[in-house]
Amino acid sequence: MSEVVSSKPTRVGRRRLTIIRRFLVALLLVLAVFGFIISVAGIAGVWYARSQARNAAIDVTAVTTKTLTAVNNGLVRVNTQVQDARQKVTQVNDAAAKLGNRIDANSPLVNTFDQLVGTTLAPSLEKVSTAATAVHDAVVALNSKLELLNRLPNVQVPTLTDQLSAVSDRAQEAQTAVQDLQTSLADVKSGLVTTVVAAVTQRTARIDSALARIQDAVNTYQSTVTRTQQRVTTTCNAVLLLIDVGTVSLTLLFIIFAIGLVLLMWVCWQFVRTGHFPSLRVLYASNKGAVVPQETVGNAVSEEPRKKEATIASSEVVEAEKTDSFRGGTG
Repeated sequence: MSEVVSSKPTRVGRRRLTIIRRFLVALLLVLAVFGFIISVAGIAGVWYARSQARNAAIDVTAVTTKTLTAVNNGLVRVNTQVQDARQKVTQVNDAAAKLGNRIDANSPLVNTFDQLVGTTLAPSLEKVSTAATAVHDAVVALNSKLELLNRLPNVQVPTLTDQLSAVSDRAQEAQTAVQDLQTSLADVKSGLVTTVVAAVTQRTARIDSALARIQDAVNTYQSTVTRTQQRVTTTCNAVLLLIDVGTVSLTLLFIIFAIGLVLLMWVCWQFVRTGHFPSLRVLYASNKGAVVPQETVGNAVSEEPRKKEATIASSEVVEAEKTDSFRGGTG
């Protein structure tokens, strides 16, 4: 009676333990399902982020390239206008040489010279200054975009230096020299200055020197802009490649994680359904069945010599008995 009473709590305890195990495994199954859902969502999120990152990189690169193109075109305009202004300076020098040192204030040559300086040279230098200022502003805007591009991982595009400030200063210096030239021309008309050619060429030399320095700076800056364009294009391609590699790597990791969770879910479901984890007993039984015939064959092979030995022994016994009976008869 005591054995029956003691066995009942044991069965109840085992049943409770089994229920607790199934509950924990079921909880693990639910967590695996959530993990699988998160893995699938992670794959979708990675590819969505890839699309957004690629679009952002392409947009920033496109805007930067467009601004660089605008800067380069502006530099081309400045260079063209500087060449035109230097031609105007040459025309002024030629006109001053035609005036001579002693001129009449009412001479048509003086009026022509005055118009050449006031309506040809001065507006040309004004265009140079305006174009240089526009390019300078474009470079300032471009540097902000390059800084934005440099925020991307493993990206370092050097910003453009502020060399165009010197171009604006040179343009302002040339305009000041034109104003001095106009003042000198007024002095010539009033008779205060008699050395016309010297007075004019002194101012035009300052103008031409400023224009020459502007042209050198523009040519140097064009090379810098070209190198920056190439660097931006190379950087954009590298960033896009990095985004693709990162996306594929994360996708593979999520896939491996999802496969592991599927296997875990299957194992947990088998435990919840049957009360025990799946094992390899079936495979072991099949392997054992495959080995047994080999042992039987081995035994059959080993038993043949034994049968032969038993037959030989029995024949020897029979011969011995016949010999004994023969001897007894003769005796």
